[in-house]
Amino acid sequence: MGKALSVYATNESEKVMKFINAMKLDPDEIVSVEDIAPPSEDGTVVLTTVFKLFTQYLDLFGKPSREFLKKLFPFAEDVMEKVAIAELTLDRKSEEFLDRQARAYTYADYICEYKSLKIPVAKYTEILPTIKQRVYSICSSSDYHPGKCQLLVVREDWQAKGGDTKFGLCSSFLTFLRPGTVCVAHATHSVMQIPEDKTAPIFMAGLGTGLAPFRAFIEQRKHEKTQGHRVGPMTLFFGGRHAHAEYYYRDEFEKFEAEGLVKCCNAWSRDQKQKVYVQHKIMEQADDIWANLGREGSRGFFFLCGSKQPEKDVFAALIQIFETKGGLTNHEAHKKMESLQLSGRYVTEVY
Repeated sequence: MGKALSVYATNESEKVMKFINAMKLDPDEIVSVEDIAPPSEDGTVVLTTVFKLFTQYLDLFGKPSREFLKKLFPFAEDVMEKVAIAELTLDRKSEEFLDRQARAYTYADYICEYKSLKIPVAKYTEILPTIKQRVYSICSSSDYHPGKCQLLVVREDWQAKGGDTKFGLCSSFLTFLRPGTVCVAHATHSVMQIPEDKTAPIFMAGLGTGLAPFRAFIEQRKHEKTQGHRVGPMTLFFGGRHAHAEYYYRDEFEKFEAEGLVKCCNAWSRDQKQKVYVQHKIMEQADDIWANLGREGSRGFFFLCGSKQPEKDVFAALIQIFETKGGLTNHEAHKKMESLQLSGRYVTEVY
């Protein structure tokens, strides 16, 4: 346990071909990418086609910065267009630039907008950034699912100014990935490491897709239990807006809870008039948390994974528990939390 998967998405072929045709490029032309993909051996050169350059390497449909525009305007042959691009980098044009940002203008949009741009193929690697890896917590136990690596991915979407719905590159790529399709990825380290002590109590606060590592934790304990090991108690605090839409792996968790492997304390903030959040559910388990996390000699661990915003509320809830159940002063409670962090018993991964 404690692994994540770094995934390298690719741009949509149809959108790439549309761009290539608009720029009157040859998709089969061979180009060097050694500046962005260094060769593995001395004396060799990394080559690819124009089509693959824009599909696999360059973030053609990403969000540009003003620095990109500064690199772009020298390639405009029309003086008026050259000035128009350059002016967008000035403070007096910041409102127009921000409006374009709100409309989700991409690198491709800018390049296609200015018809006099003449960009040599070799220069695209200098003005466009590469597609960056996206890191996802692995949500399965390799012992429980031999030979498999499972991810919890929710397709990212947002409405740009003007009404168009935009989608995240990697989450869309994974959403439509089908058997037989190539996906470039590699395992990487995560701070979410299940305790070596199989009997240690574990408290897990998962927010949205932050549930992922904890499904792996629970599956690992399930595997260990089936192997005859004694496993410690697990408590899962899972937060979302609506149970019907966001209770991922519901059947699995209800089954694991029924056999006593985990206690599920779910907080659905919009399913009732009064908003209920993860920190409220944490407070309901105050006695258990103090006994297994705060009390001297306790061996428990607390993990938090998900969106950054609720982290401070979870932290405040634990401080309050240490004060009310443990009789600690506010200063002592903060020192206790600091000690738990340093010893790896309070671990957060927020984004």
